[in-house]
Amino acid sequence: MSKEKWVITAAWPYVNTIPHLGTMLQLLSGDVTTRYHKLKKHDVVYVSGSDAHGTPIAMAAESEGISPGVLALKYHNAILDLLEKWNINFDRYTITSNETHVSFVQGFHKKIHENGFFNLKESEQYFCEKCNRFLPDRFVEGTCPKCGTKGARGDQCTNHECEIILKPIDLIDPYCSTCGSTPVLKKTKHWYFDLPKFSSELKEFAEKNTHIPPFAKQKVLSMIDEGLKERPISRDMSWGISIGPIFGEEFAKKVLYVWFENVLGYISTVKLLAEEEGNPKRFEELWFDKNTKTVFCIGKDNIIFHALLFPAMLLATKDPYPLPHAIATTNFLMFKEGPFSKSKGIGIWGDEAIDILSADYWRYYLIANRPELKDFYFDWDEFVGSINVDLNDVIGNFVHRTLTFIAQHFDAKVPPRVNIDKTEKKLLEQIENNILGYVEAMDNFKLKDAANIARNIARLGNQYFSSTEPWHLIKSDKEKAGTVLNISVKIVEILSVLLWPITPSTAEIIYSAIGFNENITDKGIDCLTIDDINTGKKTQKIPPVFAKVKTADVQKRLANFRKPNPTETQLGDDKMGKISFDEFKNVQLKVATILEAEQVEKSKNLIKLQIDLGSEKRQILAGIKKFYEPEDLIGRQIIVVVNLQPATLMGEKSNGMLLAADIDGEPILLNVDREVPPGTSIT
Repeated sequence: MSKEKWVITAAWPYVNTIPHLGTMLQLLSGDVTTRYHKLKKHDVVYVSGSDAHGTPIAMAAESEGISPGVLALKYHNAILDLLEKWNINFDRYTITSNETHVSFVQGFHKKIHENGFFNLKESEQYFCEKCNRFLPDRFVEGTCPKCGTKGARGDQCTNHECEIILKPIDLIDPYCSTCGSTPVLKKTKHWYFDLPKFSSELKEFAEKNTHIPPFAKQKVLSMIDEGLKERPISRDMSWGISIGPIFGEEFAKKVLYVWFENVLGYISTVKLLAEEEGNPKRFEELWFDKNTKTVFCIGKDNIIFHALLFPAMLLATKDPYPLPHAIATTNFLMFKEGPFSKSKGIGIWGDEAIDILSADYWRYYLIANRPELKDFYFDWDEFVGSINVDLNDVIGNFVHRTLTFIAQHFDAKVPPRVNIDKTEKKLLEQIENNILGYVEAMDNFKLKDAANIARNIARLGNQYFSSTEPWHLIKSDKEKAGTVLNISVKIVEILSVLLWPITPSTAEIIYSAIGFNENITDKGIDCLTIDDINTGKKTQKIPPVFAKVKTADVQKRLANFRKPNPTETQLGDDKMGKISFDEFKNVQLKVATILEAEQVEKSKNLIKLQIDLGSEKRQILAGIKKFYEPEDLIGRQIIVVVNLQPATLMGEKSNGMLLAADIDGEPILLNVDREVPPGTSIT
């Protein structure tokens, strides 16, 4: 029997800031789902990436006074660091500016164009005379025509109760989001996707798909019944994927609307992964097989793009792409104080969370409270209570007391199971039923239920341990006490496997402590049994796997993390202010000659440079690999900031920073107009 094939994905985060907990939840949901399918021994890949294009990035870059490419790469690297700290493991996490994605997307849309599903139309678009440019949808704001919400965007209402998809011209009292002036309408040409042609197929898809949550399905079917409209696929912007290769040179200065290219990253990233693995056929084996099951972990604000636009685009190619198997949609993670806002201090961001507590605490809490049916409101006391009760008192306590008792009374070896009674048989049947319930929950993308089932297994183990009182039993009937511990270890084993998708680091510690040397995935979930297979295994007495916390302590850690650091420029801050001449004098710039240059292994961006500063030699790293060959750099003179704090990147120390001009994301190295001695100061 061949393995089931799965492609798991999560919505692409915009790289205009650090992701908050709501975004981390989607990335985490995909990771948990992927780990479960690894336990099922399926052929599964998990892919996503950073959404580098679109107006959110352009707006944020404009706000920071840098190019969109530089901004996107900065936050992309920050997300890569976060994923590692959160133990979220992608088979490939990329960025939409990568060449494979750009080429694939243009080829994909060219095929749709050849199939006759794009129409050219002249339309009126808002133009800001003050900014002297056409305004992409999110650069226009106004009042929603449906619900009356002010500050609605030109692509979608910002009211979570409305979320209607809009066009800028739909807005009442529109204004330019950059300068606040009233825009005027000017004629422009754009290509439109004939979405209505796929209405019947999309309706059939939505009605028959059992893995679209009811609230999401209702929204999709309602839009189809109201009548789908053609959607513009192009934008008058300079940042994004050019449509010139699709429609001709006349349109070279227009780009694809971001939602017509970022969802295709789910496909292009598998192609990229297959090519990097040296097995390009794997791409078609996964994405051109109708039996492949594709899963999309998204928030409810992205339903329309994944349940209507994306399936329609797949159909429009006439290639054998499988339609989504599951659109694992969640409602919003909310805060009582209001929507996520860094400037107002509302919400928690991914880097803040991991500074407060290690990943498994957050992973468990977010999955155990995953907003699958309605919006979930974060509360600090409930968060701390969940850690102290679920993780420490129930799960951690059961594991700790079991391993400690075996170490103290059975020489750290699992004793045999003999003469189990009716109560124990009933307990084992309960555990077995819980395993089946866990599998059913995971198969139906009810991750919250799966987390609660795992916790319930630990609770049953605790109740059994307490009711049998092995600390008394060991004195009168050591054989029976041994049976209690054997069954308890079996429950710990099952618990560690079921927890692995949710709290992988802790699960691996527990699994190893009860005597297993192989990976948890080697065992898998289908091989879990209630039978005695652990007798004689050598266990380890380990420290408690979880610890209690206090609300005041975690809030204090968050406050300390948020304190401004005068020595660093924080990501996501407002525009850089003016500095005094005295502050500027603190920056030491010198001329350096490049002595050696080589690529940093495993890095796609970094080149390692050995430089001569006259009085000393130094090593610096520069993210210029895509634009310069190492051999072409040797002997060049560059300008270097020499008094920066040293940093470590990809395991290599960088002691300084070279200066470069930025032209649409391409670095142009700064130098002097004639050769000078290395170490010469810039004044």
